[in-house]
Amino acid sequence: MRALLVISFCTLCCFCFAQQEFAKQVVKELTARQLHGRGYTNSGVQLSADYLQKKYQQFGLQSFGNNFAQEFNINANTFPEKCGVQINGEKLIPGKDFLPAPQCGSASGLFQLTWLDKTNLQSLPRKIEIENLPIEALVIDPGGTKNLDSLRAFRELKSYFARFFPVLWVTDEKLTHSVSQTQQLHPVINVKRAFIDNAFEVKLDISAVLIEGLKTQNIVGYIPGKKKQKICISAHYDHLGEIADSVLFPGANDNASGVAMLLYLMKYYTDHPPEYTMVFMAFAAEEIGILGSKYYVENPLFPLDEIKFLINCDISGTGDKGITVVNGTLHKKQFKKLAKINVKNQHLSKVNVRGRAANSDHYWFTQRQVPCFFIYTLGGIKAYHDIYDRGETLPLTAFNGYSRLLIDFICSF
Repeated sequence: MRALLVISFCTLCCFCFAQQEFAKQVVKELTARQLHGRGYTNSGVQLSADYLQKKYQQFGLQSFGNNFAQEFNINANTFPEKCGVQINGEKLIPGKDFLPAPQCGSASGLFQLTWLDKTNLQSLPRKIEIENLPIEALVIDPGGTKNLDSLRAFRELKSYFARFFPVLWVTDEKLTHSVSQTQQLHPVINVKRAFIDNAFEVKLDISAVLIEGLKTQNIVGYIPGKKKQKICISAHYDHLGEIADSVLFPGANDNASGVAMLLYLMKYYTDHPPEYTMVFMAFAAEEIGILGSKYYVENPLFPLDEIKFLINCDISGTGDKGITVVNGTLHKKQFKKLAKINVKNQHLSKVNVRGRAANSDHYWFTQRQVPCFFIYTLGGIKAYHDIYDRGETLPLTAFNGYSRLLIDFICSF
């Protein structure tokens, strides 16, 4: 009996080790420099899609058409070449000292700076005649502003003034990035306060390119089950890409970790034939407005009413403080079952519930009355949409327990 217990314990340890090692390898591959941050410069998102299609083929998935790709087109504002900023002659480091706003336009030259802060915000005339303002570039500093109306005014002015001249936005918060479908006429640059205090001039060398009609694709395949109804696993594989040659957004937690979960479950159900048909949906263009999943629900590859349940995995790389289940209050029966399984098997430290939220690819399925959860892990690293979300620092603390919980939950249907 003792020998049997030892064997069982060793088997469990090996199983858990294999799960985490599998995830680490996927995250390492998806965050590699060769995939260019899975973004829209240097074919990053296309290379990532090719990577996924090879994985789907490797695990023997079937496609709903001629291949796994569901193509669609988007617009994306990118910074493929130049992104230089000098303040008072000092060269700043992109990603650490400054970042262009997602909708940032192009500019090249030396500009004298005019400051706008809480001391002179109220003195602005209600109707500003831009041609009468002797401004080359504007610094907007909302620092110390606690009044919500004043903060809102600052943000509105940032977008408004960028129609006429470059704008530098002073921030005390960490620098984060996203992707825009549009481009403003002039640059908007987010600059850390330490690098802009007492600034009187800025030299810009920024080349922004709005790519229109860019082809991208969702990657969708399935493992046939005994039943026609389908359990779907989704995760977005795109991220923020690169800025010039100097800034890489690796996107380890967001969302190489979610793709690792999708691929691990794919591997598991390849080895363990499922009761329900398992569909694996890797969505593109999530970071630009959850567009890949929107396109999918508008152009489904099979009737949406065949979906028994969908689980969206976005940010799966930590978990020392448990998980949060979006739509848990909407699907109370399923959430109660998930939580009960977790308590029984002690997979995770905590399972939190949350209501509706339009914050990932589950959203469009919810809008079409498809039962679904969006689950994300809690705790661990704070890196998000920045240059520090790297594979080598992603702990994958609860990946083993999280994957076992999902398998047990799927088995309960």
